[in-house]
Amino acid sequence: MRFHLTSEAGQNVVMKRYAYGLFLTLVFLAVVPSLLSAQLNLEYQLRRQEQSGSWREGVKPKPVSGLNVELISVLADYQELVSSDNFPNAVKLQFYLDGEHAVYLTVRELDYRTYYWLDKVEPARIWEKGFQNVFAWPTDPVLRQLTPKLDLYELGALVRLDVETTSSIERVAPAVLYHKDAPSEIDGYFFTLKTGEDARLKTTITREATGQEVETQMFRRKRAGRPFTIHWDAKDAEAGLYKLDVSGFSLSTNQTLSKEIHFYHQPIVTP
Repeated sequence: MRFHLTSEAGQNVVMKRYAYGLFLTLVFLAVVPSLLSAQLNLEYQLRRQEQSGSWREGVKPKPVSGLNVELISVLADYQELVSSDNFPNAVKLQFYLDGEHAVYLTVRELDYRTYYWLDKVEPARIWEKGFQNVFAWPTDPVLRQLTPKLDLYELGALVRLDVETTSSIERVAPAVLYHKDAPSEIDGYFFTLKTGEDARLKTTITREATGQEVETQMFRRKRAGRPFTIHWDAKDAEAGLYKLDVSGFSLSTNQTLSKEIHFYHQPIVTP
């Protein structure tokens, strides 16, 4: 036996479906512009703040790297307690200059997940000799909006001196990454790098004034494209210029790999 809807009942069903479809359409039209706006706001672009200056920040395509050894970050061994559920309202970088230098600052993820990138910093106050060089930027426009969420110390920072582009020999200023209180002293560093091929490496830190080797590490195998970190415990090191040599060879081709990183160790942040 078959049952048929009356003409009135059929019209009610059609009207309900029409109303539901209209409702979904209105929701879609309301949500999509906000999603597109949020996505555009996260794109890598020029940003400004009166007390900080200007910079470029946002999500950008993963850069292509053909380098045999790539330097990603040089940070002081210092981490403030930060809740992963409550990213700070602002982030700060502080670094020491031993003289006049052109400064090229980059902040990025140590390991890519969101493709966050910050660079092209033009500070409100000129960089100068000493440890008073601080760049602070708000996190609400980009960092707090990223998906998946980042922890503060999933970020790395690289402060290149004198030359903006990477090379086999680099001069950098190790930076302190924090959001509220900088340390009074620095007693260690994290150097984060990666190789373009699986490699066997040796790293040596030398005090330039004396040629004395103060740290040596061996790495039997480092995976291509995977960031790795060299930690130097510098609590007994005197202030001055140091050099990190990274040398080794590709495990697949035996090609020689090398990187030379010069930096100034200044242990006293706030005298």
